[in-house]
Amino acid sequence: MGSPSFSAVILTLNEEIHIQDCLAQLRWCDERILVDMQSSDQTRERAKDLATNIILHEPNPNFEFARNRGIEAASGDWILVVDADEIIPESLALRLRERASTAPGDVVGFWIPRMNYSFGRPLRHAGGFPDYQLRAFRRGAGLHPERLHGAPDLHGKTLQLPIEEGAWILHLRKNASIRDLLAKWDEYAATEARNRVATGETFSGPLAMLWAFLSAFRFRFFRLQGYRDGMAGLVFSVLFAFYRFEVEAKTWEAGGCGTEWDREVHRLRSSPRALWALAVEGGRRLWKRK
Repeated sequence: MGSPSFSAVILTLNEEIHIQDCLAQLRWCDERILVDMQSSDQTRERAKDLATNIILHEPNPNFEFARNRGIEAASGDWILVVDADEIIPESLALRLRERASTAPGDVVGFWIPRMNYSFGRPLRHAGGFPDYQLRAFRRGAGLHPERLHGAPDLHGKTLQLPIEEGAWILHLRKNASIRDLLAKWDEYAATEARNRVATGETFSGPLAMLWAFLSAFRFRFFRLQGYRDGMAGLVFSVLFAFYRFEVEAKTWEAGGCGTEWDREVHRLRSSPRALWALAVEGGRRLWKRK
């Protein structure tokens, strides 16, 4: 029995900076399917000599729809989902082929470690390494759900690849500035807010919004030890916390910018009052979680 074949699926929207590097590192895949959401830059032109198939798809904020289009078009034994600003190094490619060849029949997917880069350096702590991603799975095992950044819903057992030096996805965000990062997360926040409103979820209030910011910063900077990444870790932690704040704010905006929460905001008129209210909110969340 020969080695299983791989189909790489890459979703793009104005990724001319990244796409050639991404596809060049996927030459080992038997198929490289590019699903392009009508890029207005040179993405498709730069990809045409490296991709084996280019599928045009209408732009969609829930880009998992477009990603599923590529998965359904794939013919390989295994699917490998890759973002355009990611690199699959040779060491990881070798490990994936080896694991796919020896995987028991009940194993349908692999969680792959990922190293996130920002500001020209790896963020081992604020970036959440190993930041496992479910990116490799058998064709026909499942598709992505209808939610932003949702892992694919697979029918079967999944395993985590071990952390081996260099055998991880490199999420490079090449030449990405703070402005670029904020623009991308602003799009994500708008999509999350629309999805919440569409499913009947309403704004949870100003305390929940502030708690989302503080909780996200605490998690990235303290719990994940983002401070060990220096200034890059601090900036990334604050920006990510603002992204979580923005999701809540856009949910309020999408719901009509109601004034029913004004009284609760007025109660936060001093630091002691605000700190006490946040402490009570935190206690309530911990109790609910337990």
